[in-house]
Amino acid sequence: MDWTIIGGGESMIRRLFLGMASAALLFAVTSVAHADAVGVITSNFNGTAIGAGSTVWVNSHMKVSGLSTTAPTVINITNVTIAFGGHTYTMPDATITFSQTASSSSTAFDAANNRWITTVPTGQAGADPFMTGLGLMLPNGLPGGQNPVVVSATFSSNANVSIDWQWGAAAYSQFSNDYNDLGVLSVDGGGQSGTPTNFEQFVVGGARGGGGSNFTGSNSATGHVQLTSTPVPEPTTLVLLGTGLVGIGSRLRKRRRSQQKSAEV
Repeated sequence: MDWTIIGGGESMIRRLFLGMASAALLFAVTSVAHADAVGVITSNFNGTAIGAGSTVWVNSHMKVSGLSTTAPTVINITNVTIAFGGHTYTMPDATITFSQTASSSSTAFDAANNRWITTVPTGQAGADPFMTGLGLMLPNGLPGGQNPVVVSATFSSNANVSIDWQWGAAAYSQFSNDYNDLGVLSVDGGGQSGTPTNFEQFVVGGARGGGGSNFTGSNSATGHVQLTSTPVPEPTTLVLLGTGLVGIGSRLRKRRRSQQKSAEV
C-alpha cells in the first residue's frame, strides 16, 4: 500500500489511525462475562430434637426478575453448603432454566453430576422456583436449637438478573436416597416449592418445621444477589488489533523520517 503524504496528508492519516484504533477496540469487545455472586443466609433450627435415623430435608427457592425476553435465562448455583454444629455439609449444584417456550415446570436430579435440573416457564419466575435440596440423614439424631445455621451459595447466569432467595428445612422419619423418588415440587402451586410430595406422610417436627403440613420448614430470611455482566475482549481479536496498529505506526514513523531527510537535503 502506498502511504504517499501530500500537503496535510500526515494529519489526515493520524486521524485515520486514531479512528481505526477506536473502532477496532470497540470491535474487540465481543464477549460478555457474567460475574458470580455469593449469597449467605444465617438462621437457626427450632427447639425440637430430631430422632435418630431421621432425615433433614434442606431445601431452597428463589424469585427472579430481569429475565431475557429473547432467549432462555439460565441460572447456575454452585458451591452450596449448610453449616451448623461445627460441621459443613455440601449440597448439590443446580441449574434453573427459565424458558419462553416451556408450558409447565419440572424438576429432576442428575445423579451423575450431583445437580438438580429445573425448567420453569418465564411466567412463573415469581412462583418460588425450586433451587436445590439435600436430604441429610442423622444416624444419631440432632438436638434442637441449633444456632447459627448458615447456608451459602454461588450464583451465576447468562443474563443480568436480580435474585431473592430463601431456604428452609424439615425433618422426616423416612426418606429416600434417590432424589428422583421424592416428587419435588418445582414451583408453588398445590404446595410450597421444594415439597417432597411422595414423602409428605413422614414429616415430623424439627429443624425449621413443626410437622403436620409444613413439608419444607419455615422460610429463612431473604437473601438478595444481583448478577451483572462485564465486557471481556476476545484475546485473538486483541492480538490482531495490536499487530495491525503496530504496523501502521511503524509505517508512519518511517515516512516521517524520510520527509525529514528530504527537507535537510
